[in-house]
Amino acid sequence: MTEYLIFLAIVATAIASPGPAVFLAVKNGAKYGLKGASVSIAGNVTAVLLLAAVSALGLGSAILASATLFTIIKVLGGLYLVYLGVKAWRSEGALPIDADGEVSTLTYSRWELYREGFLTGVSNPKAIAFFTALFPQFIDVSKPFIQQFPPLALTFAVCSFGFLSFYAALSTRLRAYLRKEKIMNRFNKITGGVFISFGLVMAGSSR
Repeated sequence: MTEYLIFLAIVATAIASPGPAVFLAVKNGAKYGLKGASVSIAGNVTAVLLLAAVSALGLGSAILASATLFTIIKVLGGLYLVYLGVKAWRSEGALPIDADGEVSTLTYSRWELYREGFLTGVSNPKAIAFFTALFPQFIDVSKPFIQQFPPLALTFAVCSFGFLSFYAALSTRLRAYLRKEKIMNRFNKITGGVFISFGLVMAGSSR
């Protein structure tokens, strides 16, 4: 139980720290509400589970050992974040107002939001390094691996969904301010700049 609590503390700290997934949840929560943000968060959690499985199968170590493959993944991931940043930067217009004068939710495609969350999560090579380094520390080699990996991966996924949903819920409080076009445009510039910065840092990072 003690080891599991340590694992939980490490996971919570890693997820709660500001990163692309957190800022994506904040952006989508403010623009599309908690329901829309949840679709994107589900995509990110799917990516998390996929990367955890990749690391568990030993492929994560192979990726980290190959300088060329790691570089390709991190550059592509960085470029995708820059793309999201430019897309947000160029967005204009305020949130719509309904007949009662209340702020309405922008229309969105569930598939596009899910894909956005998934690609943001799966394109981060640092996540592979994290899983590859973390999971073996909490696996007992004397016991069947298949019985130990699912609870750890599920814990990470649940924590990820919970924390990101919390950030998205907080950002929905911004919606009343985003009814003004000037403030919305400024919000787009800020979130766009953050994603571009993350992308450039990721693309230029080393193993």
